[in-house]
Amino acid sequence: MGSQGDILIVVHGPGRGRDVPTGAVFMERLRETDPSLAKRIRVHQTGSDMPDLSGVGLVMFWLGDPLKEKYPDCFADAMAIAQAARAANIAIINSPEALSNTAKTRQSAIWHQQDVPSARARVVNNPAKLIQVCKELGGTCIIRSDVEHAQRDVVIVRNEKEARLAARSCTFPAAVIQLYDIRAEYRAAGAKRSSLYSRYHHKARAFVFGDAVMPSHLFFSPDIVVGLSNSLFTREARPRRRKGHALGYHRKLFNDMIREDKAYFETDPLYAKTLVQGVRALGLDFAAVDYSIRPDGSVILWEANPYFYLPRGEQSVLSEERNAVERVNRTLDWMASRLQAAMPTRKTHAA
Repeated sequence: MGSQGDILIVVHGPGRGRDVPTGAVFMERLRETDPSLAKRIRVHQTGSDMPDLSGVGLVMFWLGDPLKEKYPDCFADAMAIAQAARAANIAIINSPEALSNTAKTRQSAIWHQQDVPSARARVVNNPAKLIQVCKELGGTCIIRSDVEHAQRDVVIVRNEKEARLAARSCTFPAAVIQLYDIRAEYRAAGAKRSSLYSRYHHKARAFVFGDAVMPSHLFFSPDIVVGLSNSLFTREARPRRRKGHALGYHRKLFNDMIREDKAYFETDPLYAKTLVQGVRALGLDFAAVDYSIRPDGSVILWEANPYFYLPRGEQSVLSEERNAVERVNRTLDWMASRLQAAMPTRKTHAA
């Protein structure tokens, strides 16, 4: 069997979408490790003339999401390319239509319809309805934009008083998302008090490409909504904390979180099928998935992000301690292998 055709990657044209440098990092690594494959990749920017699809065997849409809602002009361009590709029987990765399924409430509805373990979410258009919706979702909720992946303007509501305050300050319409306290689940399950999972909240990330899963990182945080900015990694990387580590302060905590993160990256997840199911349910082929691991080893999915940020290993937090250069390179090489595996094949016959 032999691979057939070039790969067309569709990205945002200048000023037409948020710039995520993951693609540049990927191509830089690919030119170093597999220059022949790198030469077969064509990059097309939205806002340009329709691309020539002759000789193309695969089209990948690497665009911000939810695409139609945030970047309608780019969605229109992408749909025209997708229609032309389908007419020519060219394979597609992350179709433009699927890139709109990641709006928080739409994603939640799809996942619950297909029994993917995840948080429920509702759109609230009227502030007067916020208190009732929070009660219906279990009392503790996140209020945020329905179309953003970032943590800015995220409000946590734990009771009716906080819901009333949020109703006066939040921008509507808003997505109201059920919030699970996984740390409390570990404590209730009898996890050791010294365990990071019972001391802190956590969020794991893995990349899903087709039916394959690649672990990325495991963050812990004192805050219930976990991200890089409020993670222990970011806190412990500060110069003052670094000096404390050298003197033995918080050294056990530092070692524990590094050990857990490294072990996570090196372990094949037992719940890989659930992550694959979650991405496939959204109609996607490739995405980063954020989730939490429950005490019984099952998971609850928070979101799928097909337009993720993966920095160079040298730029990763605590790069040296976490072996980030090697880890990022392994991840990029895995992505390249999965991209090549997604290419259609042609039969070759002996003379």
